Amino acid sequence: MNHKLTGPNSIMPIEFEFKVRKNYHFITAFASHFNAVVKGDKVYLPDCLGDGYIQQIYLDGMALFIHNYKLKQELILKRQPTTTNESITIKFDRSKYLSKYSQQDYDPFSDQLPEFEVEMATSNFYAELTIPENKQINFLIIGTSRSYLIDLLKSEKSYTILDLVKTHPSFVIHELIRPEMDGMLKQIIQVNETTELPMLLYKTKAHELIYYLFKSLFKRPINVPVNIKREDAEKIYLVRIALLRDFSKCPLLPELAEMSGLGLTKLQKLFSQIFGQSIHNYYQTVRMMQACSLLTHLSVSETGHKLGFTNLSHFTRLFEKHHQIKPKHFKNRLISESNYTE
Repeated sequence: MNHKLTGPNSIMPIEFEFKVRKNYHFITAFASHFNAVVKGDKVYLPDCLGDGYIQQIYLDGMALFIHNYKLKQELILKRQPTTTNESITIKFDRSKYLSKYSQQDYDPFSDQLPEFEVEMATSNFYAELTIPENKQINFLIIGTSRSYLIDLLKSEKSYTILDLVKTHPSFVIHELIRPEMDGMLKQIIQVNETTELPMLLYKTKAHELIYYLFKSLFKRPINVPVNIKREDAEKIYLVRIALLRDFSKCPLLPELAEMSGLGLTKLQKLFSQIFGQSIHNYYQTVRMMQACSLLTHLSVSETGHKLGFTNLSHFTRLFEKHHQIKPKHFKNRLISESNYTE
């Protein structure tokens, strides 16, 4: 899957290409490639690349990779596909929408930020992640095996998502980070040399993250899961890019089908499986997330207009449906919190 976190840069980005295999140690390979310093379980970025670190933590059945840094130059991480579909990665990312807050410095783990995404996928997909310069980056990756995950999720009930994990050789799933997961991420990031029983805490919180992720995934509508080929996954990501390009107008389904080269039925089925919502509902969900961002510096009417609403009452109803609060009250709360911190 290709993920672009920022627009094209005038300077050629730096690339790091790797392939996960038995006994592969990511931070050692990263350090060797960039002549960086490794201390304990962390590799510290060299001054020419940026400021911060990548941490790799080994647990029973899992490995955690914590990315916490700010780059001076755009970096592209390229993971080559594995020959086996046994490995699974789960990425909890609170970085990708930070560009919306470019006018102010926000704590990337602040409660005021809208929801962000989790991506779970088999490692037999090629993955490319473009990380922008001059943005605080914070994301966590859990690397595990299919068998470990299945054993962890033992249940007497039948869940479509669990069946997908058990039986399908290739899959990718996106889910929003919920407040419970957000709390776990904060606690993991805050672990340091003064923390008591750090390894136990890492493992406990990683299990909790997986628990809350699947608790949310189990609420998805029951549909017969299908195997997703890499080329089809790429097409679905192109559809999402088209959806998010302009929040004032949602592309029509026939247009998206033609652009992606997928039949209308297949397009809708694959999109729903990956993102857990119909194309229209997903568009509206992210549109309302964008509304929260815009309300930090625009009025309610300006926000509604910028998002393509000609009827302010319609915008208010949709915002309240998604966030259980009217946009006016949300705006007032932002102002009140801002005055309080000052």
